[in-house]
This record gives sequence, structure tokens and C-alpha cells, in this order.
Amino acid sequence: MPSVEECLEIVERLYNQGTPVKEIAKHCGNSMSTVYKALDRLEAMGRIKRRKGRYRRHRRLSDEELEQIRQLYLSGASVYEIAKRLDRPESTIYYALKRLGLK
Repeated sequence: MPSVEECLEIVERLYNQGTPVKEIAKHCGNSMSTVYKALDRLEAMGRIKRRKGRYRRHRRLSDEELEQIRQLYLSGASVYEIAKRLDRPESTIYYALKRLGLK
């Protein structure tokens, strides 16, 4: 098992090569949580710059979006079609329809 410093060096090298966190964890013999903590530590030390996640932050539906969802649904659009049109997850559309009393 590598020491903490050796593990930090491995995490830094693999992360900078673009290796996914899951693969880094396997390589180091640690959990993904431990690798994320190491990445936080490396970033605080200025040794790496974190990549942006591939998922967007959750953002609330605006009143305009809720109205648009209502209108699209009532005009016969499917949840899938609405989700694609608004670039939102289907689960968000289902939640909005439930909130609007339409599901």
C-alpha cells in the first residue's frame, strides 16, 4: 500500500493524464471518496486544477419554464419531448407536472 505522499503523487499524475477517478481509486487501492479528498488537498496546495464535472448544477425551474411545461403537456407533448426541448432531465419534468397537478 503506497504512503500518503506516494498516493498523492499517483493521484496527481493520473488525474493530470485525464484518468477517471474510479480508475485512480483502483490503481491506488483506495475508495473514490479518498481519491476525491486527495484531489481537494492537491487543489488546495495548488498542484492541480480540478476538471469541471460533466453534470450541471441543479437549477430551479423558473415560472416561465413551469408555464411552458404546462402548455406543452396540455398540447400533447410527451415528458420525453418536453425534457429534450427544455434541456432538462425527464425526472424534473415529472416533478413539475406533479407540482402543477397534471400527473
